Amino acid sequence: MAKNCITCGKSIGLLTVRIPLLDNENIVICMDCFEKMPAALLDLYHKRILPNRSDLINIKDAVLNEMTLNGYNNDTKNVISCYFDNKISKAKDEDNDNDNSLIQKTCPICQRKVAYEQNNCMTCGYIFKDNNDLKLSEKEIAEIYNERHIQYKNNPFYEYDLIVIPNNKDGSTDTNQVVQSIRDHAHQGWRLITMFSNEIGKNALAIGGIGTNTTMCEDVLLFERCIKPEKK
Repeated sequence: MAKNCITCGKSIGLLTVRIPLLDNENIVICMDCFEKMPAALLDLYHKRILPNRSDLINIKDAVLNEMTLNGYNNDTKNVISCYFDNKISKAKDEDNDNDNSLIQKTCPICQRKVAYEQNNCMTCGYIFKDNNDLKLSEKEIAEIYNERHIQYKNNPFYEYDLIVIPNNKDGSTDTNQVVQSIRDHAHQGWRLITMFSNEIGKNALAIGGIGTNTTMCEDVLLFERCIKPEKK
């Protein structure tokens, strides 16, 4: 059953992304309206910051003041206020916070906690360009998936060929065959992208009447050829 956004009033279908900030599924905000709300609220919702109780109180006041200046209706502000009150009731006290009440955000690369005012992660070096860049929104992810078929058509297209060349009887690489295979493929537009040896067993040899064991391998060559260039 469709719901109506409490901010803009438009109908939200069952397959449309909705934000229920409260336990009541009938009180929802559409993704377009939610993404335009104060950044501190988005950071809290996406768990990019982990504030304690006193920090939450300050963030709540700042967010509601900003929403008042931007002309949000009372229904929306009341929902946001209740959302913060719920968070505040479950948050830690400042005295019990092991991180000295620093508001934190999560690095999207190494998942370490970083002080909210810090611009880069000291562990992996990730640079936070903007608080809103920490994570793709659900709307952005949906748009990427919807447009992926268009991107597929623009991507280059490759084909691959795999050649296996057994080693010589003494276990050494058959250099002549390897070089000849690379040359033949190069003349047809192929390029060698990787080559590795695969052990296939042991071989017993008699040299000068003395028995010896050699490791038998085969050389595997993987070639690549572009058959459709990238569409600019």
